[in-house]
Amino acid sequence: MIEQFLNRVITKAAVVVASVLPGVAVATSCPVPQTLSPLLKIDRVIDGDTVKLDDGSRVRLTGFNTFELKDSGWKRDYALRAKRRAIEVLPKSIQVTPWPAPKDRYGRLLANLWMGEAYLGEVLVAEGLALTVSVPPENRLVRCLLSTEWSARMSRIGIWSLDQLPQAVKTLSSGGFQHRVGMVTQILDQTTVILDGKLRVVFPEVDSGLRTGIHYEVRGWVSRSPESLRSQWPWTLKLKDLNNRMRVF
Repeated sequence: MIEQFLNRVITKAAVVVASVLPGVAVATSCPVPQTLSPLLKIDRVIDGDTVKLDDGSRVRLTGFNTFELKDSGWKRDYALRAKRRAIEVLPKSIQVTPWPAPKDRYGRLLANLWMGEAYLGEVLVAEGLALTVSVPPENRLVRCLLSTEWSARMSRIGIWSLDQLPQAVKTLSSGGFQHRVGMVTQILDQTTVILDGKLRVVFPEVDSGLRTGIHYEVRGWVSRSPESLRSQWPWTLKLKDLNNRMRVF
C-alpha cells in the first residue's frame, strides 16, 4: 500500500471513545494539550479551518486543511460540510492550544481548538471533512491526525467515499491546496523531483530513496514555478514536512 505513510502513522491501538460532542467518535491517540488559553468564546466560524474569537482575533487551525468556500463542485460541497460541522460541534467556550499561540503573516493565531475532550481538527479529519497537512513548527498533532485520516480513508468516510483524491498531477491546472499523485519522471537533485513532467516538488530534506519511475502522493500549497522554470515545469510544490509526501506502489 503506502509504505512511507504506514511508517509514520501511529497504530490505532488507542482506545476509541465517544466524545461529549453529539455524533462524534474520536480516538485518544492525539496527545492532550501542553498549554491552553483561558476559556474563550467563538464569534463565528469563517470556514472549516478558520474561526473568529469574540475578542476579534482569528485562529487558523493547524494540522489540517479544509477546502475553500470559493471552490466549486465536490470541493465546495465539502467546504460547506466542514463549516457546518464545525458550527455544530463547537461549544460556547473553547480553549486555544498552544498558548500563547504564534501568528502567521496575516496576523492569525496558529493553533487548534480544544473542546474539553477533543480537538476540532481531530473531529473533522475523523469524519472525512478535512485533510491532514503538516506545517512545522506547529505540527504536534500531525502523527495522530495522519493515523485518524488513514482510518477514515480505509473506511471510505466523508470525502474518501468519492474516489476523487488524490487527483492526478497530469490534470493540475491551478494553484492552491492540492492532494496529488504522480510518477517521478526526473530527479533534479536529492531534494527536488519532477512529477509527470509537470509538477516540481521540493522536499525539505534529502530523500535517499529517490528514483525515477516511483509514484508519490503529495499535498500542500501549489504555486506557479519561477519564470525561468515555468516553460519546463509550470507548477511548484515546496513541501514543509516529509509527512506531506507518501510513496505509493
